[in-house]
Amino acid sequence: MRRPPAPFALLALGALSLTTTACDDDAPAPRDASVATDVTDAAVAPDASCTYAGADDTTPEPRPHTPRWAFEPWISKDISDARDTYAFVDGFRSRDIPVGAVVLDSPWETHYNTFTPNPSRYPEFPTLVRDMHGRGVRVVLWITALVNEFSFDAETGGDSYMGPSPNLAEGLACRFFVNDGATYVWWKGRGASVDFFNPRARSWWHAQQDQVLDAGVDGWKLDFGDSYVTTPTVRTAMGEVEHQRYSESYYRDFLAYGRARRGDDFVTMVRPWDESYQFAGRFFARREHAPVAWVGDNRRDRVGLVDALDHIFRSAAANYPVVGSDVGGYLDRDDRMLTREVPYDHDTFLRWIAVGALTPFMQLHGRANFAPWTVPTAPEETTRIYRYWATLHHALVPFWYALAEEAWAGGPPVMRPQGDLARWTNDYRWMLGDALLVAPVLDESGRRDVELPAGDWFDWWAPQGEAIAGGRTLAGVDTTDRARIPLYVRDGAIIPMRVDRDVNGLGSMATADGLTVLVYPAMASSRFVLHEGTSTAPITAQRTTTGATVTVPALDTVWYLRVRTASMPTAVSVEGMSLTARASRSEFEAAGSGWWAEGAHQVWVKLPSGTAARTVTLTR
Repeated sequence: MRRPPAPFALLALGALSLTTTACDDDAPAPRDASVATDVTDAAVAPDASCTYAGADDTTPEPRPHTPRWAFEPWISKDISDARDTYAFVDGFRSRDIPVGAVVLDSPWETHYNTFTPNPSRYPEFPTLVRDMHGRGVRVVLWITALVNEFSFDAETGGDSYMGPSPNLAEGLACRFFVNDGATYVWWKGRGASVDFFNPRARSWWHAQQDQVLDAGVDGWKLDFGDSYVTTPTVRTAMGEVEHQRYSESYYRDFLAYGRARRGDDFVTMVRPWDESYQFAGRFFARREHAPVAWVGDNRRDRVGLVDALDHIFRSAAANYPVVGSDVGGYLDRDDRMLTREVPYDHDTFLRWIAVGALTPFMQLHGRANFAPWTVPTAPEETTRIYRYWATLHHALVPFWYALAEEAWAGGPPVMRPQGDLARWTNDYRWMLGDALLVAPVLDESGRRDVELPAGDWFDWWAPQGEAIAGGRTLAGVDTTDRARIPLYVRDGAIIPMRVDRDVNGLGSMATADGLTVLVYPAMASSRFVLHEGTSTAPITAQRTTTGATVTVPALDTVWYLRVRTASMPTAVSVEGMSLTARASRSEFEAAGSGWWAEGAHQVWVKLPSGTAARTVTLTR
């Protein structure tokens, strides 16, 4: 599906086929010398200042990994500044909405691209990063690999730029750009693109990054400026390479150097499979260089939602572990008539919140700079719905992280599209691990059919309901409640969570000290491999003729188990020792251990931390 060009790209769209050289009077023209074919013998100007050779020339291959914090909800604005960033983050926190990362999108630099925070927009930048970390919020910066001879921001509230980026002249003189320093029109001006096959260029580029890496930033949002280098092959210090290989080197280098400086907790946010504007769809970053993969630049209507799902599904099917989109869609312009606005669609925005929360990567971002409480329609309802879904996504971090670690190690994808590509249209159901089935709402009919795989299933919204037989299609499932989408739990599911507030009905602040696990024992034993701290161990569960058993590993945490039961047990024991029945949730949460029956089909069990694996037995 062709995506709409954003308003800021109009100039670029009219000139994308142009390949020009630097024309500013103050910038040297690119050289015509032949390009070296060996990376160690790359041709450079004789000026000694072009000799950038350091230990970072060959950064080690980064470990395929997504850090735990990256599974928290992210927020971003198209145009922001320091004061607005504080207000934006604190607006979520004051409304009891979890936020784990904030993206500072363009513009944030003095020019495109210098890595120098604009002092009028982001004064005291290290203090801002430090303050965000004090709030438990990571900071991610937007960037591309283009260095401009002229720059502009077409967005309302953007900056203006005098002359070329100050690092352009040196990069041209030293031949640190591809295609002999040719410049290309892109949506932020016209610039040359860094040669990641030249070790001296990499060292030069890395040294510029150090000022913000040393300030403590936690990641890069790598936008797809590589697409605007329009030649099918690219001249580099290694000779001619395929454009795809050049793109992959861009994404790899930013991750590798960020990890080398900041450790395994550093991330890059990159494109997996994506089709944007006039560019053909393709995979951008290699899977192993995509700790967070987002399919951006979708319209803010149902066309955009389906577009995002299509690209997410293609990426998930290729086993990119952590995929997601911009909640609510980014683009506010029609793809056929660029001057016509795509109106805000409140129903789509609400539906997209749930979709975003039930993908591994959740981020709110759009050109309209909305927060849930500032949308033009029903802001209180929107805030309540966003709080529910963002809190659920936050609580599921142990689930997301464990599934991603298994996927990175060669296991199955986190997000598993149902059916093949030909069956996705008008359906787009997916599994999360082998535990949850999600069926997004794609129209305004108020009904949708949901095909259930074989086995027994439970309706997430009816925790006391009976099992639903699978291997069939549920016709006309009610989807009129915009706070919900069809969501089902597989019999045998084990879902670890960290619950620290009473929003989803799964605990409260009192349970923040432990690990909450939703358990649906089946007759066949099931297991979930938990990744907590340095521990990797399975949780197992099985339904028996007399009740159920759940085995938890040795882990220094309090356990809160919510066990689905066919009927209420008469006794609960751990390693043969009876636990005390508690009369209420508050008594249960306050006690050191015990069990509590919530309705006819849910039993809560609390265990203190322990140094050995333990088996809990529920007996009817």
